[in-house]
Amino acid sequence: MEEKKELKEKNIPSKLTFKTDVYKKIFLTGLALLFVAYLFVNSRTIFSGLGVLLGICAPFILGGVIAFIMKIPLNFLERKVFDKIKNEKFQKHKRTISIALSFIVIILVFFIITAIIVPQLINSFNELRKSLPSFLQMAIDKTREIPYLSSYSDKLQAEYDNLSWNEIFDRVKGFVKSDENSSHILNSALSTASSILGGLVSFFLALITSIYILADKERLGYQATRICYSCFNNKVANKILHVAHLLHENFFGFIRGQLTVSTFIGIATFICCLVLRMPNAATIGVIVGVTDLIPIIGPFLGGAMAFVMIVIEDPTKGLIFIALVVILQQVESNLVYPKLVGNEVGLPSLWTLVAITIGGSLFGVVGMCGFIPLASTIYALIKEYTEYKINEKNLDLRMKKT
Repeated sequence: MEEKKELKEKNIPSKLTFKTDVYKKIFLTGLALLFVAYLFVNSRTIFSGLGVLLGICAPFILGGVIAFIMKIPLNFLERKVFDKIKNEKFQKHKRTISIALSFIVIILVFFIITAIIVPQLINSFNELRKSLPSFLQMAIDKTREIPYLSSYSDKLQAEYDNLSWNEIFDRVKGFVKSDENSSHILNSALSTASSILGGLVSFFLALITSIYILADKERLGYQATRICYSCFNNKVANKILHVAHLLHENFFGFIRGQLTVSTFIGIATFICCLVLRMPNAATIGVIVGVTDLIPIIGPFLGGAMAFVMIVIEDPTKGLIFIALVVILQQVESNLVYPKLVGNEVGLPSLWTLVAITIGGSLFGVVGMCGFIPLASTIYALIKEYTEYKINEKNLDLRMKKT
């Protein structure tokens, strides 16, 4: 008893237990360092294992993404269209009918877009193959008009005269028909066919998964909430659900806004091409609208494809189309995109550019699209935290013009 009293008086704990904050922090820090060291030592094994796990889960992840996108037409049909029908039997099957109609509409849109674009692209490539010799000859003739290039025009003309397009095509055919190359091409074709078949199976499984998710989305959300509150205390669970809600709203708003902007730009391009009497107006409008779904680089990619299609038939109209793309891009960047997508995700233009750059460098096109709502969520959380801290300190901070 006397020893315990002396220990208490000296503020020295009688036993070194994990209840003491200092030792608890040291223990947890040590565990974290050991875990990081383990990751560095076994990084290849871990990443290969993660790759295998990701490959197994890929159809279900894709199914979740499809369900998330299909939720937009599903909610519209359920809440805006079918909710007005008062028939009880119909209301019982409202979800099933909405899911079926949503997929039918998306599939029809996909086939219509494919039917418009693919034949025109094939025709454009055929026209390019026929027009390529005349384009080269025209380029050589133009070099004669430029003083510092005129000395090279005769050499270019001589090389062009000796160029046989039939010989080029014969060489390509010979390359394909040779035994060594044909076996390599056959193996590549078989490998590609196997990959395509595996991709189709995974996509079909993802479609089935998305249908199940859409059919039972309320129950799945309720179960996730129950699991969250059962694993964490109320304070932590509330924060997790708040972050999940922000992510859901930002991703949903981004997809909805991006689809609206792309549709607007596609229709505007189609109308402008009709007014300016450009060839293949419908195909160009579809290409520009679809590629506009990709942030930042999408409009330039679609514009380049459409420019090639136009310049093959009419070079002058191709130059006019470049000016049209620049004007539409300015309208989209300064008026349409900030109003529609900016209001949906609430992310300033600078941070949108940062999110697209980081996401694109890490995960390509998927990263460009996914990092905008993710950055918007982080931005909203930081904004909430800073406002809470500033209000807690009773500070009156205002932005100053510099």
